[in-house]
Amino acid sequence: MTPDTDTAPPGAPSAGIIGGKDAVAIIYHSETGHTRAIARKAANLIGATLIEVKPKYPYCRMGKYFRGGEMAALGMKEAIIPAEIDISPYSLIIVGTPVWSQHPTPVINRAVAELQGAREGCEAIVFATCFRYAGKATTPVQEALGRAGIPARKSYVFPNRAPVADCAAALAEGVEALRIERKL
Repeated sequence: MTPDTDTAPPGAPSAGIIGGKDAVAIIYHSETGHTRAIARKAANLIGATLIEVKPKYPYCRMGKYFRGGEMAALGMKEAIIPAEIDISPYSLIIVGTPVWSQHPTPVINRAVAELQGAREGCEAIVFATCFRYAGKATTPVQEALGRAGIPARKSYVFPNRAPVADCAAALAEGVEALRIERKL
C-alpha cells in the first residue's frame, strides 16, 4: 500500500493541453494516499490536470470508517472542497475513488454531482482502489456521470497491492484507446 507520506507535487500538464480536444482531467479523492499516487502517476503519463477533492470537514481516523463508511453504503454526499468543479476545458475526465463499504466515497459522490460545464462529447473513465472487496463501487459513479450527460466508457478496479505504476499504465492505455476510437 502506498504510504500517507505521498506529498510529491502533481505533474504539470503539457502546454496547450488544457482546453484542447484531447484535454484530460483526473478528479479524485484519497484518504490514505493510494488513489492519489495512482492519479499523479497517471497524470504524468497522460499529461492530465489533477483535481483533488477533499471533504470540507476532514475525517478523523475512526470517523472515516464509521461515519464515512456508513455514508458511502447509503450513497450519501459529503460537503467538499472545491465546492464546484468546472470541467468545461476537458474532453475526458477520469474519476478516482477509494472503496468504502464496497461503494464510492461520499466525497466522490458529491464531486460528481457538482461537475459543471461538461462539453458536448465529454467522456469519462472511472477507477476505484480497494483493500479487499470492491463490490460494485464504480457503478454508482458511472450512473451519476451518465445522468450528467457524461458517458463512462471504461472502468477499472485496482487492489491496493497492485503496483502504482501498473495501475497508472492501465489508465493511460484506456485514455489512448479512447483517443484512437475518437479518430476513427
